[in-house]
Amino acid sequence: MPSKVIWDIIVPVTLPSDLKGVKPGELPAHLIQPARGEGGKPCGQLHWLAAAAWAAMCVAAEKDGVILKPVSAGDTYRTIKMQLTAFLSRYQKEPIAGAQTRTYEGVKWYKKSPKLASLAAPGTSQHNLGIAVDVHTAAEPKRLQWLVDNVRKFGFSWEVVPEEPWHLRYTDGDNVPAAVKEYMNANGIAAPAPSKAAPKAEAPKAQAPKTEAAKPAADGEGMGPGSKGDKVKELQDKLREKGFYDCTSDGDYGPKTVEAVKKFKQANNLPAGPKAGKKVLDLLGIK
Repeated sequence: MPSKVIWDIIVPVTLPSDLKGVKPGELPAHLIQPARGEGGKPCGQLHWLAAAAWAAMCVAAEKDGVILKPVSAGDTYRTIKMQLTAFLSRYQKEPIAGAQTRTYEGVKWYKKSPKLASLAAPGTSQHNLGIAVDVHTAAEPKRLQWLVDNVRKFGFSWEVVPEEPWHLRYTDGDNVPAAVKEYMNANGIAAPAPSKAAPKAEAPKAQAPKTEAAKPAADGEGMGPGSKGDKVKELQDKLREKGFYDCTSDGDYGPKTVEAVKKFKQANNLPAGPKAGKKVLDLLGIK
């Protein structure tokens, strides 16, 4: 028998009570908080308790000289649309002899290539509940050993052993570990209240239309139709990685890029529009 890996630490998941009755991939906005990336910058989203536990663990790791960050924004909370897009890029209905299979909507799907990473069917992934995060270069020896020594202090464990050393999930539900409570208290983190509907605003008085022509968004403040350059090319590359863009990355924010940005916004429950603003760039990991 193969020797046991050092990170064979699997704990059953207890979900936070506020996830009861919530459909995977359809978490209400008030339950989601930014996930901590490198240097404290946001990289994706997580359920607020998982986000607090992840941030506490990242801060503790940094004190020991270890950097923890998600692989990408898409490797934290995923909406159903995000999971489905990724699933369809890796699995097909047509049978492939010897291929790994998944069942989705009562139908067996086959992984297109053994070189592709495995993926859960939409609605069955811990990512869809906002409690899972894939750790960048988790198998690097120093980082992996730190995780082995510390994940349980922050309420995390692995799920798929030995295939996925990068995949962690928050398992402790409302029974928040002491190290996480300490971090939450120090940073004023408490259970979020459901957002209330905004009061109806009075109808604005009619104003003369502005005649100034709209200008393309500057790269530093976001991007939009008419933007050009390396930042646009990086945006196109990132959108392609997520399955939203299937054209050449030419650095020109044209109609195809607008269409991809709109689809990405819709999948991430962001306000509609053609511009790739700060929230879009943060979710894609673009600085």
